Amino acid sequence: MKIKLSYLLFFCLSLPFYSTQAFQHDAYLKVQENLKQGWHTYNHSSILSYVYMPGNFSVKLSLKSNNIGLYGYMGDAYISTKVKRPEQVFPIAYSANGDYSEVLLTYEGIEVNIKSANINDELYLLVTPIKYSGLKPTIVLEGGILWNAAGTVQKDGHTIIAQLPQKKIQVQATQQATKSILPINNPYLAFDMEGKIAFTSKAHLSLANIEQAIETVKLKHQKSLEQYKNQAEMVSIIQNAIGFNTTYDPLNDRVITPVSRYWSESFGGPFVLFAWDTYFGAYMASLFNKDLAFSNAIAITKSLTPGGFVPNYTSGENRMSADRSQPPVGSTMIREIYRKHPEKWFLEYVFDDLLSWNNWWVKSRATSENLLCWGSDSLGDASANTWQAAAYESGLDNSPMFIDVPFNKKTHLMEQADVGLQALFIMDCEALGDIAQILGKHKIAKQLKDRAAIYKKALGKLWDQETGQYLNYRTDIKAFNQVTSPTNFYPLLINLPKQSQADRMISHLQNPEEYAGDWIIPSIPKNNKYYQEHDYWKGRVWGPLNLLVYLGLRNYNTTYKAELVEKSAKLLVDNYKATGGYVYENYHAIAGVGRTPDEIINQSDNFYHWGALLGFISLIDEGYMGKPLQKISK
Repeated sequence: MKIKLSYLLFFCLSLPFYSTQAFQHDAYLKVQENLKQGWHTYNHSSILSYVYMPGNFSVKLSLKSNNIGLYGYMGDAYISTKVKRPEQVFPIAYSANGDYSEVLLTYEGIEVNIKSANINDELYLLVTPIKYSGLKPTIVLEGGILWNAAGTVQKDGHTIIAQLPQKKIQVQATQQATKSILPINNPYLAFDMEGKIAFTSKAHLSLANIEQAIETVKLKHQKSLEQYKNQAEMVSIIQNAIGFNTTYDPLNDRVITPVSRYWSESFGGPFVLFAWDTYFGAYMASLFNKDLAFSNAIAITKSLTPGGFVPNYTSGENRMSADRSQPPVGSTMIREIYRKHPEKWFLEYVFDDLLSWNNWWVKSRATSENLLCWGSDSLGDASANTWQAAAYESGLDNSPMFIDVPFNKKTHLMEQADVGLQALFIMDCEALGDIAQILGKHKIAKQLKDRAAIYKKALGKLWDQETGQYLNYRTDIKAFNQVTSPTNFYPLLINLPKQSQADRMISHLQNPEEYAGDWIIPSIPKNNKYYQEHDYWKGRVWGPLNLLVYLGLRNYNTTYKAELVEKSAKLLVDNYKATGGYVYENYHAIAGVGRTPDEIINQSDNFYHWGALLGFISLIDEGYMGKPLQKISK
């Protein structure tokens, strides 16, 4: 009874279960102002669309093959895809602030290198042909105003002219345009591929001038990586994964980083944000771009549903999963971003929303025994109030941990208390309590500390002495579920197990019949009957699982931590080099690749930002992110 009364008191004292987007902090507006300056690849539908902001004026590069029997005009270009496309874009470089980018583009046997630079809000583009066969291809530069913004665009000779409310912009080429009829609605310029060609919004520059200006920005970018010493290559990979996936959301007038352009398009555009994915992306961005980190963390936190929680996803036209959330890593990641960039307004701006979300877990996902279960409420998308939606809430969409576990449509819960969820929620309470202390909210901090203790005590009961693990608990049949995954190691995050218990837990990670091997950590043990299927969360290696297990290992004395750091980085870098720059959504734990030649393509998006977490672990390990999970307010 005392526990129930303490819950009631907490709910009465806590802040509302919803957040308004009407109020925007001045510091947040400044963040967006900083991000919306100059030329960047912010159009989600083509990586080769260079957008001037403010103004939403785009010039988009494309190719046309003139050989008979081929696709002809290329149109949009994507790096990431789960479906076959005629073009391939290989990312080479993306600077911390986006002022420099470089890609390799292939299309119908044509291969070109494309470099861009933003210098004093002027655009510099250089296209260098590498090879082609047959008839001479055509390079196309299309001008347009995006997202129904005000302005006009016209072609004049070898120049695209945009008249915006703010200014007039002229993008000119270093080569005379040719006549080419293409299926394009906007003004465009077409050029024979006869050697290097450059484009710029800066008047009276030659090809040599533009090439030299771009080279200067490139060298500056390369110089900036030197501060990371032996981790410079890793930082470059992470900057690519974040930068090339960063786009503009015109519906909310903000710059954000969806997991990939493919996923944004598959949700109808112009964006989709998944909860824990976005928090992890914000954490990575905080290494090199404070404004982008703040923007992403705020964007997902401020997406609160009417029920008062951060949804599984939010996308264009105010679509969201009103029935379900995702793993509660928000308060922890926001505290880590604050550790890197200690600006108190950031914590103040998101605190009420984080507290609302924390309260929601107790209200909507807790049993009377203070155990937490994944679930899905009645109001939501087409999958609401189903087993599958509850599995989606876990973030591990088809994990064998949930197979044969009933879903109760009356309670809206899976009938299984989840070790991973319980540990992440406790970590959320502790991080949010620390944030409350920083903000001087000492009463709420005490309540969160008490809440963490209650749920930690309940989690302690899920220790199975026989197997030496914390096990999920079937609430319907009152028995442990022997099916495990890396989430069963999350109690390490909150210092729950004693060292002797942690040693037994880690022995499972070191067991070749379970998790040990060249490519770690598989998302289910090798001795699970579903492992050989290697279908998504049935065995593949995932960056967020490795990151969270690594953070937990930091709390204990173990040699396994070094092995996890080394092998995670190797998996990422080996694939990045072998594929010409891809960062996969997940990796095949048997073959050690992002995709095997014979598997269906949609097992793993080839350019998904959280894949870079595998390398980000090594940066944390070398101290570039401070001491994660440690209290700041003490």
